[in-house]
Amino acid sequence: MGRFFRDSQMATIFALVKLSESRDDETGNHIERTASLCRLMAQRMELLPRYADRINEEFIDNIYHASPLHDIGKVGIPDAILLKPGRLTPEEFEIMKTHTTIGFNTLAQVEHRYTHNTFLQMGMNIAIGHHEKWDGSGYPKGLAGEDIPLAARIMAIVDVYDALRSKRVYKEAFSHEKSRAIITEGAGSHFDPYLVELFMQIHQEFETVRNHLNSSSPA
Repeated sequence: MGRFFRDSQMATIFALVKLSESRDDETGNHIERTASLCRLMAQRMELLPRYADRINEEFIDNIYHASPLHDIGKVGIPDAILLKPGRLTPEEFEIMKTHTTIGFNTLAQVEHRYTHNTFLQMGMNIAIGHHEKWDGSGYPKGLAGEDIPLAARIMAIVDVYDALRSKRVYKEAFSHEKSRAIITEGAGSHFDPYLVELFMQIHQEFETVRNHLNSSSPA
């Protein structure tokens, strides 16, 4: 009964996320790919002494299921901004940034009722933290270094990698090689340098997983 209830919860959450994503999904199966890539990175991190006290099976399971919540706050962004084909104005970008806090606040209201739920807590961390940058230049809080939740630092690399590999209105899809180079260049500024080092060790696995779940895959 407990497992059935949990599976039902996950199915409901997945349906809501897919409904949210349908408003601006140019990338095809973005949430499936990012979930699988987050799990891949966490699984490899579990094998490293540096993360031995932070990564376990529960963390891996939670990041796989919680990562699809990263952009759920976009439900609160007006279509004129979310679906704009060109570059956003500074004012529009400020509004777009609020998807992080909208997502966090939405999940926080749920967590208030289901306290100590590690899945929801990770979802909150990812929603509000996946646009923070290692050097403190990100948003919404301008957090830096390890003040950024670990799950959000993982999501930052995965989200950018998948975005780079995907075709958008304003750009063609980048190759794996170019995307890898951009991630590498962001080590210590945009991204956690230790996670970039790991990414470089497993980048071929990233490419394999991403290609397997490309936009031609069934949703």
